[in-house]
Amino acid sequence: MISTSRKRLWITLSSLTGILLWKFASVFVAREIILPSPEATLKYLSGMFREASTWLAVAATIRRVLFAFLMNMVFALTLGVASGFSSGIYYALKPLITVMKAVPTMGVILLSLIWFNSETAVVFVCTLIVFPVLYSSVVSGILHLDNKLLEMHRIFQIRWPKTLFHFVLPSLRPYLIAGVMSGLGLSMKVIIAAEVLSQPKTGIGTMFQIERARLNTTGVFAWSLLVILLTAGMDVLFSVVKKYYGKRDRG
Repeated sequence: MISTSRKRLWITLSSLTGILLWKFASVFVAREIILPSPEATLKYLSGMFREASTWLAVAATIRRVLFAFLMNMVFALTLGVASGFSSGIYYALKPLITVMKAVPTMGVILLSLIWFNSETAVVFVCTLIVFPVLYSSVVSGILHLDNKLLEMHRIFQIRWPKTLFHFVLPSLRPYLIAGVMSGLGLSMKVIIAAEVLSQPKTGIGTMFQIERARLNTTGVFAWSLLVILLTAGMDVLFSVVKKYYGKRDRG
C-alpha cells in the first residue's frame, strides 16, 4: 500500500514532468498560435480571474452540471433500485440503456440542437451520456447486496421504506460514491462539449468557442487549464468525503 506522502510525491513529479514537456514543446514549435508556453497560459489565466465574465461562465456551467447530474442521479437511483429488485424492469430497460451507451456523443449533440433550445439541449445530452453510468453503478450495488440480510428483513416483515433507507441505501454507498466521482467528471466534460456547439448565452464551452474564433490559442489553453483545476478540485472533494465515510464505517 503506497503511503499518502508517496502518492503526493508521484503526483507532483508527474505534474512537473508534464509541464516541462509542455515547455520544451512550446520552445521547439516557437509559435504561440500553435502551442503557447506554460507561463503565457498562466498569465492569461490570472487575467481571466480578474474578469467578471469568467466567473459568470464558470457559474453557468457548474449550474448546468449540477442540475443535470442531480436529475440523472434521482432517475438512476429510482430505476436502478427497481431494476435491481425486478428482473422484468431490468430487461425492459436493457434495450434503452444499450442504445444510450452506444449512441455517438457528437450525433446526440447535433440532433438535440435541432429538437431543443441551447439550455435544454445541454441537459439532454448530459442525460443520455451520464445516466447509463450512474444507473449501472446502482444496479451493480443492488445485485451485490447481502441476500441473507434481505431475507431477514422479509422474515421479520420490516416495512420496505425502512429497509430502503436503513439497509439498501447505506449498502449502496460505495457504489454511489464511485458513480458520483466518475459521473460528475463525465458530466463536466459532456456539458462543456455540448456548450461549444450549442452556444448558450454564457458558459465555459461558449468561451472556448469565442477564443477559438479569435484564433487565441493561449485563451483556449487557459480555459482548458481552468477546467482541469475545477475537475481536480471535485476529485479532491469527493476523496475527502470517501475517506470520511470510510473512517466512520470503521469506527
